[in-house]
Amino acid sequence: MEKQAQLERQLERIVWKLKMAARRDEALKEFGASRHQYRMNEPLGSQEIAVFEKKYGVSLPEPFSEFIQQIGNGGAGPYYGIAELDFDQPTEFLNHDCRLFPEMTQQQWGEMTAFLDNSTLGAAQKESIEAELYGGLLRIGEMGWTFEMMLVMTGDYRGRIVYIDRSFQIPFFTYEANFLEWYERWLDEVIGRYDTGWFAMDRAEDDVMLNDLYLSNLEEKVKVSAIQGMHKLPKLKGDTLDFLLEQCTDASAAVRMAALEVLTQKDYAAADIFLKRALKSGLAEERLNAARQIDIHGEVGGGKHTFLLERLLPQEEDHRVLCQITRILEQGTVNPLPTLVPFFSHTDPKMRREAIFHAGQLPGHEAYASAFGRALEDEDEMVRRTAVGALEGLPLPEFLPQYERLLSDLSSGNKLRLAVLRRLEEYGSQAYELFERAAADSDSEIRKEARRLLMRFGMKMKKT
Repeated sequence: MEKQAQLERQLERIVWKLKMAARRDEALKEFGASRHQYRMNEPLGSQEIAVFEKKYGVSLPEPFSEFIQQIGNGGAGPYYGIAELDFDQPTEFLNHDCRLFPEMTQQQWGEMTAFLDNSTLGAAQKESIEAELYGGLLRIGEMGWTFEMMLVMTGDYRGRIVYIDRSFQIPFFTYEANFLEWYERWLDEVIGRYDTGWFAMDRAEDDVMLNDLYLSNLEEKVKVSAIQGMHKLPKLKGDTLDFLLEQCTDASAAVRMAALEVLTQKDYAAADIFLKRALKSGLAEERLNAARQIDIHGEVGGGKHTFLLERLLPQEEDHRVLCQITRILEQGTVNPLPTLVPFFSHTDPKMRREAIFHAGQLPGHEAYASAFGRALEDEDEMVRRTAVGALEGLPLPEFLPQYERLLSDLSSGNKLRLAVLRRLEEYGSQAYELFERAAADSDSEIRKEARRLLMRFGMKMKKT
């Protein structure tokens, strides 16, 4: 009885807080507010919920079930709002045990998603495996891009909220025990004018409580989560800023990175010395984190860090950091093209791919056509494909023999061969024979694309 009474009181608070949140954000400036406008859909009746549960062989977690019966079947909520209960979703895996869990490591996630790189599996097979991977999850809303909010329906974590990414970044479980706790926290943060852009990715306490949590716990992951919880606070007290400055020199790289993220967000000038130090770190993750903070919170092109970024770029050995530094520099007055070209022959194919991709987007890349041409012969197929893409707008005759070899090589993947066909379109009549040959290829996808291009070429010829 007491549990039910607590549930009823929480639902009453939510109704009241919804009204308060709408008043606080009358201009609808919060993320997603312009879509849901703090309005709720009509609630569902218990009979309708029973129909859903019977159809899918599941039972909705009680906090969520009560919410859609008493507050509304979708409407106002975090990100783009809460979705209506979907009576037409695929039924196959909703009642399966949820395979996801909190504290999942990147290695574990990599093993679960290894099917993505299995070339023996077709698209339909991969889609089926993906559906099973996310079994036991009910979609309750969109977060933007490829991110979705899910409610765990089965298993040890039934009732919890987990954020998933359809481009297969590792899932994230929010800290709250159930839907209503998560939802009420969102209302509290809207009313309190907290930053809700990445709602519930951090802990819910204020800075004093987060400091206490950090100081009272020796476990690294708890310290990191305490620091990350400071992201959402509208303003930090002076003592908390001093605390963050101290943590930027911690022995733990994870703690240093978490502190630097918050510090650059709240006081970019104070973070300056630590950003420079992190950019020179021997740890790629720390360099990457610093470069990302400069990109997000710094001046366009790197600002005061431009010279250092330009000096460090030729020494970089991690493809992610190479990409991030290049992205920063290319937005400003520095053209990193000459620095990227030597990376075309790096021993790591990932470094070669990143360098070729970015170089192909930069002004003046036509002066390095021969270097791109050599990349067309690279041993790595992804590097060759990247080089084909980077040569867009450069239909130089000397590349035709290389394109012909790539197109006729049946060991090349279809994505590469299709990319070659589309690049050959820029050659017009010079590539006509190659199109004709490809139109009789043993692969149906290649034949179809070649015939489409032949038809387009024929139509152009008629017009002229």
